[in-house]
Amino acid sequence: MKPVIIPTPDVNSETGIVVAWFVENGQWIDAQADLVEIETSKAVIEVVAPESGYLLQLASVKDEVSLTSPVALLFDDEAALKAHEAQLVAQREAAAAAGAGVRASVKAVKRAEELGVDLSTLDASHLITVKDVEAAAAAGQQVDYSTLPLPLTAQPGVERVLIIGGGRGATQVIDIFADLPGQQAVGIVDDNRDKWGVELAGVPVVGGTDRLKELLDSGHYDAAIIAISTSVAARRKLRELCAANGVRLTNAIDRTSKVATGVVMGKGNVICAFCHIGTETVVGDNNFFSAYNSFDHHNVVANDCSTGPGCLTSSRVKLGDQVRLGTGIHIEPGVELGDRVQVASGATILRSVPADHVVKTKVVTTSVVPSRRS
Repeated sequence: MKPVIIPTPDVNSETGIVVAWFVENGQWIDAQADLVEIETSKAVIEVVAPESGYLLQLASVKDEVSLTSPVALLFDDEAALKAHEAQLVAQREAAAAAGAGVRASVKAVKRAEELGVDLSTLDASHLITVKDVEAAAAAGQQVDYSTLPLPLTAQPGVERVLIIGGGRGATQVIDIFADLPGQQAVGIVDDNRDKWGVELAGVPVVGGTDRLKELLDSGHYDAAIIAISTSVAARRKLRELCAANGVRLTNAIDRTSKVATGVVMGKGNVICAFCHIGTETVVGDNNFFSAYNSFDHHNVVANDCSTGPGCLTSSRVKLGDQVRLGTGIHIEPGVELGDRVQVASGATILRSVPADHVVKTKVVTTSVVPSRRS
């Protein structure tokens, strides 16, 4: 039995979505033949079979899978595959019985027992995972915010900014504000309770997003900014949450960036180091531009977009809402990317792409071996 692990250089993503299988379950596949297509936040990866064998798929199309866990297994003969498949079916049936008929993984059933979660109360439209169980347990807990730190204070006249999202993006935003005398990161909210009470670069995580209105009404911050760069859908959802709670968004623009004359910019934008926004370019709300991006003159970037480092556009390029660009992308003059377009790292875009499409680049893996010296 040979596990198939997704080979990816994407260090910012922990999971991916199964887009398509190129070989039917149970069929023979030759080594290095195309096996499955996986979409991460930065790339669309075509995974090839590491060796020949009979295929056992461990996930279905549209399933979210871990990038560090096997997505499939390969067997030398059909008998071994069928025996292992029967074992998995038995485990799933036992899990379903334990969960009163609910489809749940074996680990999810065990975790539900540990946390006292009734699986029958969870959404049964998909296979329930450990993550679903833990989220349900957290939602049912009473929160005592009195044990958590409050946001930091700031000097008079300084805009106090609450950061939404306590991941790597938060440290980038904190770094931007560190060089801006008129703005200060005073706190972070994140719905991951494991982060509550900790500090990122001296800024405390003060609770979850359910504290947005409370902390605003009590005068602990002036504006917020969303620091999540890996999910454009999450950026939009959080922007709408801020609007519903009367939270004003502010921009975080690194002092090394160049914003040219005639640029029109909305609110909630994160512009990291050494970015260039060309003349007469229009930037909407709640976009995240990683370092070394260049949007040439007369571009239009709508709302809730996110880019990796090193993206370059020519003139008159238009990006719709929730466009996601990977790393090192070049876009030619006059190209338009529709809403929710995703572009894999390393692509060069020569023509327009309609909404809800993905631009793929094939990830080629390499082997690293010790050098031989005489």
